[in-house]
Amino acid sequence: MKESVVKKGLLAAAVCALLGVSALPAQAGLLDGLLGGKKAGDPRADKERHWQIDEFTAVRVVPAEAGAPPNQHPAIINPGSLKAQLAGIETVLRRGAEPLFDAAELDQLVPVLVKALAAASPTEDVQLLSTTRRGVGALPSPMAVTGRLFVQGDALQLIVHDTRLDFVMNSRMSRTAPRFDYGSRNRAGADTLRVAGGPGKRSDWVSFPMSNLTGPGVVGVTTAAPAPVARPAATVAPVAPLPPAAAPLPGSPAAVADEAEQRLTTLKRLRDKGLITEEEYQQKRREVLQKL
Repeated sequence: MKESVVKKGLLAAAVCALLGVSALPAQAGLLDGLLGGKKAGDPRADKERHWQIDEFTAVRVVPAEAGAPPNQHPAIINPGSLKAQLAGIETVLRRGAEPLFDAAELDQLVPVLVKALAAASPTEDVQLLSTTRRGVGALPSPMAVTGRLFVQGDALQLIVHDTRLDFVMNSRMSRTAPRFDYGSRNRAGADTLRVAGGPGKRSDWVSFPMSNLTGPGVVGVTTAAPAPVARPAATVAPVAPLPPAAAPLPGSPAAVADEAEQRLTTLKRLRDKGLITEEEYQQKRREVLQKL
């Protein structure tokens, strides 16, 4: 009787490991080391540097790679625009191309990525580990995307190392923490990305202009409008000119935004002319953005 119970328990544990779920609650601390020691679903961050979204999904603000030029951080990004851009990325696999992220995954990731990019300094990057069930079949395997994000050259840069990392089953069975690689500016990864606008900086590296991330974003490139077709001239009644637009009231959101835009433009011009240093520019830029 006891031997039968043991065999059933071992069989259940094996099935659960195969399906990527736990048969019993994990012992305290056994899997905590995988992603930094936070429990799954804990919304709190470690000094705004680590967000544990799920057991195998996390976002971190970390020191930038050695020798990397300063980033344009902190960066203020519109969540809806960021989701639209990330939803347009595909990974090229042997079975064909498929979206890098799914919609439900982005619903979790985007708000945290926005917070992380706003919290990062010029000498920091954002690391991403996102794990969900991917692929075809009734019960696809949980697989991870690993990547590095940062703003540079007035564009959001995304470098991936893994687009479909199958590690969960081995980690659960061996109870060991895997070693993740988040991509590098200095060496290309083996996986391939594709976006609607064409090839990126590298096969594993894509970028999106910040102008596409400050409002409702549109995936893809902007093409020139076709030349208008000549039409016979028509007599059109003159239209009365519109009255000039009223200037925004002092202290209104529109006035504050206009003032911030003018200050940011002035700071960028001073930096480009060498009148202020990059460090001074980034410091003043943060002060302006914090007042919005």
